Amino acid sequence: MKKIIMVFIYLSVGTCYGQAIDSASRQADSYFKEAAAAARNQHVWNAQIYGPMFFVDPKSRLTYANMPDSAGILKPDGPVYKGILPEEVIIANTAVHWEGRMWSVMLWPMLKDHDERVNLMMHESFHRMQAKIGLPELSPTIEHMSSMYGRIYFLLELKALEAALSKPLDQRSVDLTNALIFRQKRHELFPGTFKNERILEMSEGLAEYTGVILGRPKGSIRQHLYHQIDTAGQRKSLIRSCAIITGPVYGYLLYEKNPRWTLKVDSNSDFPLLIAEYYHIGLPKHESDIMIARLEKEYNGDAIIRSEKIKEEHRLQIVKQYIELFTQQPVLTITLQKMGISFNPNTLFDLSDYGTVYPTAEVKDTWGTLSVTANGMLMKDWKIITLPASEGLNINNRMIECNGWKINLNDGWKVSKVDALHYILTK
Repeated sequence: MKKIIMVFIYLSVGTCYGQAIDSASRQADSYFKEAAAAARNQHVWNAQIYGPMFFVDPKSRLTYANMPDSAGILKPDGPVYKGILPEEVIIANTAVHWEGRMWSVMLWPMLKDHDERVNLMMHESFHRMQAKIGLPELSPTIEHMSSMYGRIYFLLELKALEAALSKPLDQRSVDLTNALIFRQKRHELFPGTFKNERILEMSEGLAEYTGVILGRPKGSIRQHLYHQIDTAGQRKSLIRSCAIITGPVYGYLLYEKNPRWTLKVDSNSDFPLLIAEYYHIGLPKHESDIMIARLEKEYNGDAIIRSEKIKEEHRLQIVKQYIELFTQQPVLTITLQKMGISFNPNTLFDLSDYGTVYPTAEVKDTWGTLSVTANGMLMKDWKIITLPASEGLNINNRMIECNGWKINLNDGWKVSKVDALHYILTK
């Protein structure tokens, strides 16, 4: 009797386990079908948007794909292909080249909200195919978006765009011109880094526009854009996420003039030039401070400026803390060689000439894998990483740990002490 009971329990547990796996595979398949439907008969790009795609659990690396890989790592499991993603593949919402294909990658479990989920899938699908249509994936950080005046004139630009978006097509000229005046003011204030805005908009901006225009019901897009504009000032960081806002906003303004405007876009395109062309307005030139101050009041400028001044005081305190952490206390410096990285673009912190602080990140390179969960890492020009090493640095063969980060070193690599404040990775 005991044997029968034990067999029955074993079979029951096994059946439930199988059902759980089948359920996840079916769920993944339903998401693939959502993506395929969203991309079907699209006229946004002269390329097939839906293609190789997989979802991956960042903890277990269990992966669900819509097609097999060339190495046979992913096995058929009902309507999808499933397997464990190799350790060398970076996990993030991104696009990666793996086993002979470019894949769109999303973290599992997927977003529960339908529109957010399809938006994300279309965003990453754009990244998968953008090189084919002559739009290289370039991702500079916009350093001046961490400064008070960079943020102020960005938020004023958005409020002017919001005003334009709320009006009929033939009544938008004044607000669009004012938006470009605020943008031009930003250009004058930050001539050295302003060009990166256009570069990022022609990659991340177009990716998010693709996600919005294909992933959301047409009747909901305007309210979605209003929400993005109205909450932009609440974002912790804009140095990478700014283009995720301006891309869809400018893109939708152009869409309402010509739904196929993207078919003429290339890597040199610029939203102000496109707006001027489609709305028949002139590009602004230098405006006096008196004129700009008057325009600020038309777009809730007083409230924006008050809020940003408070944030600036807090930002300068953090700048001081980070500079002390990375320049006056022990650090480990790593030279990047063939890096892959995943990070949250909404949390980056600009440290001016020192580089950009990534509060959390995962980096894979020829020397091994770095995981940052607290205290941050400083990266300069995508070439050098600096890690705080003042508290609890523990070197145990190939495992290097400190408060907030750890490194699994590949064979042949070690940590060498240069002096009391500096460690480096050497081979």
